[in-house]
Amino acid sequence: MSGQNTPFRVKIPQTSSQRVYHSRRPHRKSREGCAKCKQRHVKCDETRPRCQKCEKLNLECTYEVILPPGCGKLVTTKQQNQQDPTQARLIAQFLERIPEVAPDAMAHTMAVRAIATQIDHLLQLKQGKFGDCLSNIDTLRHFQDTITPTIISKTGKEVMRGKMIRLAFQSPYLMHSIIAVSIAHLRQTLPAADSSSPKYTLLETYHWQHAIHQYSAELQSPLSPENMDALFSACLLMTVNSFAIDTYNPRASFVFSTNPAPSLNWLFVQSGLRHLLGRTAPWLRKSMWWEMFMDSRSTSFDNTREGREGLHPRLADLCGINEFSTMENNPYLWPLRMLSPLLKLEPSVKTFPRITTFMGRLLPDYYETLIRKDPPALVLLAWWLALMLGVDLWWVDTRARSECAAICIYLADSPDPLVLRLLEFPAQACGYILQRNAEVELDLGCGGWENSSSGFSLEFLALEEGG
Repeated sequence: MSGQNTPFRVKIPQTSSQRVYHSRRPHRKSREGCAKCKQRHVKCDETRPRCQKCEKLNLECTYEVILPPGCGKLVTTKQQNQQDPTQARLIAQFLERIPEVAPDAMAHTMAVRAIATQIDHLLQLKQGKFGDCLSNIDTLRHFQDTITPTIISKTGKEVMRGKMIRLAFQSPYLMHSIIAVSIAHLRQTLPAADSSSPKYTLLETYHWQHAIHQYSAELQSPLSPENMDALFSACLLMTVNSFAIDTYNPRASFVFSTNPAPSLNWLFVQSGLRHLLGRTAPWLRKSMWWEMFMDSRSTSFDNTREGREGLHPRLADLCGINEFSTMENNPYLWPLRMLSPLLKLEPSVKTFPRITTFMGRLLPDYYETLIRKDPPALVLLAWWLALMLGVDLWWVDTRARSECAAICIYLADSPDPLVLRLLEFPAQACGYILQRNAEVELDLGCGGWENSSSGFSLEFLALEEGG
């Protein structure tokens, strides 16, 4: 039909297979169904203790209604992961051992699952990764129960066990650090021939790599009262990581290295806390660590006066300190100012925070003398390591003993009788036997020092003010 625009209309017959929609009939949703039915997205008949579907398929049947609403779900913002109030309460109850029901009840079991899921979500761990090792919940509990008393004083322990772990649920790098420290301790407790040791080593390395990477990224952002406690906490745990070593090997020390600076990272890393404290000074009183910082602080650490007054006299002699010495013209004055009052302390977990503060407040000019391996610098470090050995902690002992022995070996042939005499205290502490020329006897002539067939004791080294 030329010239005409005739449309063709084809009527499609309605077949019986065409879907007919009806309005949905009201029905009761299974809001309190079992966990397995929810996972399978099927309606549960809610029969207790096992629903009919799980009974028919012989599946494990558990009910989640005992958990508070919202448990196990993570509420996120653009800035960071945050917990809702219900979730925060659940975590607090779990960590503080005050669950709403007994630990062997279903509520406790489901709380463990919810928290484990949240940790995996926070750390972006895939299900099954490192499945042969302990779960994150196990390592977290090990940190809380076993590790905290071996790291810090009683004041700091309570902060670690409660506030710091809850804070870690919002700071992935802190959670990585906590789990890594816990695994490090667990790995040390394994027998040497244990076949699972390499897996723990791999897992520990995995967490430290993520912790350090994320921690470094956080340091690039502005510091504030909101993130300072997480940074303080991670810095403290990274000190444990850098200080701890697996094997006693004095020959691996910086004193035998042609490039000693990298081998001194275990000492340098603690200075990071000093920089953090400086950058957050306006808000420090708001920190959860404030009380611990005050406990570890000594008025003698603020003593920057010139001269010899209050210093250990023979160490001052070795360091060339006289009445005109200042921190500007003598790099040994400041470390000896800090070390001298520490010699009066009985090393213990209680005094340990004050002893460790020494390494966090060392200045760059002293580091330079260590890198040059100057004998006075090495002797001061050896004396401090001897004090560290007196505390007997798992993450301290091998490093302190190894580095202390290395200094004794390195300086054992010194022609200076004062160096040899002053090595006796650290040598005794680390178990190294000095082959000192028996004819070399030096009259130290100062109060608090005596000859003893058994060597030095800490009481022996007590300093007389103004000696």
